[in-house]
Amino acid sequence: MKLSQYKEKKNHKKLAFVIVAIVFLIGGVAIGITFANFKVQKSFKVMEGNFIYEGSGDVIFAFYNGDESLTQMPQIDDKFTFEKGECDKGASVEWNKEKWAPLVMGLKETKTTCKLYFKEYPTLSEYLIELAKTKPGQLAYDGKESLGEYGTDDNNLRFFGANPYNYVTFNNENWRIIGIMNNVEDESGNIKSHVKITRGTSIGAYSWDSSDSSVNGGSGVNEWSEADIQKVLNENYYKKEAGGICYGSSGNSKTSCPKWEEIGIDEEARKMISKVKWPIGTLESWDAYRDDSTTSAVMYKAERGGKHPKLCSNTSTCNDKIERTTIWPGYVGLPSITDVEFAPASPFVDGTFGTECLEGPSRWKGSSFTCNNNDWLSRSNSWLLSPWVSTFWLSSVAGVRYNSSGWNEISENTCSFNLGIYPTIFLDSDVRVMMKDDDNYGSSSNPIQIYMKDV
Repeated sequence: MKLSQYKEKKNHKKLAFVIVAIVFLIGGVAIGITFANFKVQKSFKVMEGNFIYEGSGDVIFAFYNGDESLTQMPQIDDKFTFEKGECDKGASVEWNKEKWAPLVMGLKETKTTCKLYFKEYPTLSEYLIELAKTKPGQLAYDGKESLGEYGTDDNNLRFFGANPYNYVTFNNENWRIIGIMNNVEDESGNIKSHVKITRGTSIGAYSWDSSDSSVNGGSGVNEWSEADIQKVLNENYYKKEAGGICYGSSGNSKTSCPKWEEIGIDEEARKMISKVKWPIGTLESWDAYRDDSTTSAVMYKAERGGKHPKLCSNTSTCNDKIERTTIWPGYVGLPSITDVEFAPASPFVDGTFGTECLEGPSRWKGSSFTCNNNDWLSRSNSWLLSPWVSTFWLSSVAGVRYNSSGWNEISENTCSFNLGIYPTIFLDSDVRVMMKDDDNYGSSSNPIQIYMKDV
């Protein structure tokens, strides 16, 4: 029994079939020379593929995904990148990207062995972590190691600036990546890192919540688990099903919903979404929103701190009986206050994170003009997920509003107002990236392409 050989004829480059033979039977005993993951058999294992070679001799290939052996060479559509190759007996191997084939050089001996190492396309998290190293002017960590007292304990990786290359195709639309959120708990209690994304455009302006005029004066209730917009987002929008009730003003004033069956999340996109426990806590007093000590880091802790007090009662604007919660398990939410707060670029140093924008209550009042104008998540007249505690209302929620001074600010808003809705979700940790060698990858015209690995 002999190995099929790949020989150079007259030293001309040539395209050939790769035939990998790995098993010998000697004296009835199976002695297997196993390359990659081929099994010992009584006959040759034959694989087909192309390779280019220079020299004379023959070669046997083995293929790997990292340390894991493969039974055949990945093809160009298999979502792998070539990492490296190595050969014995003085030969060497390079990769011809255009032909998706190895170029073996210096073949002089028979049974030369070449190992080819491939790498499966990375998860979106892995890709972003590497991107932060090569393009630090768009991504930054929000942890204490980077930001000191203004940092979080979770050290999330976030896109920042006026218009970073954070566009991603999701649901056949342009969405934008907020960042990698660490220590996120899913519905099963597993704690992982998940990439958080938000729709690039609003699905329309609607009330966050509305209520009968006898409840909080008709202005709605600032409890996300019971909010009107939450219900249609997680039923009709998430399932791409017609129906649901949308509101456009106080007193349960109804308005037409979008055509969910047209703009809703399709089946392939739903496979990429994780159901997680969203933090919906807030500060403990109305005055805390304007206190100099309320930095963005303090607000981040408050969102996760397990508190949402009712500060008023027994008045026509403070009489709902709904219990407040601080954790909500679900699929589709909205950006939080701190998603917006941790997204500005520095108004003073180009290409750096805006640490000075995290310091105090100026961000609430909108006096930090350059911070808000250098923040891609500061989207005019849009709802946020976060409730806002008040001594006068039980229907106050955070939103981004365009103020009379001419810029956006995070502000207190009545639930029944009409503001833009930007659906936001956490992606499954196994969502992967279609790799492209393109400096504009992630721009609005060349968004990052993602897919869910088949299980």
